[in-house]
Amino acid sequence: MHQEQDAADRYAAAESAFAAGDSEGALRRLDQLIGDYPRERYPANDWRAAALARAGEIEMAMGRVPAATARFVDVIEGEDPSAWTSRARLGLATALLWRREWPAAATLLQQVVDAFGGDDASGDPLAGTLAADRLTLLHRVWLRVAAGEQPWQRSGRLDVGAALDRPIGVAAGPNGLLVSDEGRDAVIFRDSAGNAASFPLPDGQRPWWSDRGEAYVAARALVGAPLSGATEQFSYGDNGRQRAVQDIRAGVRLPTGAWLLLDQDSRRVLVFSATGAYERALDLRGGEPVDLEAGPGGRLYVIEKNRREVVTFDAAGALQGGFAVDGWREPYALAVDPAGHVYVLDRGNKRIDVFDPDGGILWTLGPVLPGGVQLDDPRDIAVGGGGRILVADRGLRVVVVIE
Repeated sequence: MHQEQDAADRYAAAESAFAAGDSEGALRRLDQLIGDYPRERYPANDWRAAALARAGEIEMAMGRVPAATARFVDVIEGEDPSAWTSRARLGLATALLWRREWPAAATLLQQVVDAFGGDDASGDPLAGTLAADRLTLLHRVWLRVAAGEQPWQRSGRLDVGAALDRPIGVAAGPNGLLVSDEGRDAVIFRDSAGNAASFPLPDGQRPWWSDRGEAYVAARALVGAPLSGATEQFSYGDNGRQRAVQDIRAGVRLPTGAWLLLDQDSRRVLVFSATGAYERALDLRGGEPVDLEAGPGGRLYVIEKNRREVVTFDAAGALQGGFAVDGWREPYALAVDPAGHVYVLDRGNKRIDVFDPDGGILWTLGPVLPGGVQLDDPRDIAVGGGGRILVADRGLRVVVVIE
């Protein structure tokens, strides 16, 4: 009993370190837990499985995919079945998705879904829901294509639970949908059950979800968290002086807790720690950012306005390269799905181009979408876990859904 409580306390300390932005410290604590409670001496200690699976998730967030994969396999093959088995299978399946190993990923995802739906010790609600979404995504981008069909076959107006005036931002996550409407100075939240609420937020720009299920909206001088009512403000050093960030247009909250904020005033992507301390600006080679999104293994994608391209950075923030399409007029917003596909909304051409994680073009949609909906003034794009594409169209005054 004493060992169980000690292991639980150590796991909690690791989670606290991770929440504070100390990813390496969290991994050290988890590894100490694993080492101090070896399988040979403590075969029934569930916290060891929890520590292995959680360490794998943190490694994935930091871009260390091979190390994460080894941890997930250790849980699946070496630990007694538990909810952490499903978490490990989901993590391993995600790594396989990123490598485009569709059949192996589908097998693992189906195991997670079956465990959740049946009387199985490894069933886990969150993992089961995410796995079901990713199976839907695989059906769309793999099985439909293999059958000679298009991944997206119809479009229409999405009911967000409120009348929209001038929607300019949309974000989809496992906890629901966020829409920012500049005409109403509000953010609309619709949960997965269809319940909706509206939150006043002047100057609301693009919304986003963190991997931890937190909802955020860029709102010029602050970042709002409409579901909790909290707000965050940021400042950075400039020639020896502290300057407040005044024109936040978009952002990302990484799994490590770090903030990446697109500041229109300074024309930079600013990086802040989990506690809000300014660290640096991304090197865009003098370019001007328009939107940003996190992708597989910690990769970051940024639309650069002047060169009309998508610039990529690795998990450490180092510039990797970029990609573009001849004829882009105004690449304006982007999204990334769980398999790593990158969706770029070209506002000028009223078109969506879909790429593989390395920038190879796969599909194009618009301006007339499957089913006959024609984009008018598209401003933002999001992709749900199952591959449904959502577009906030200011001209049509709706969120368009493509599925």
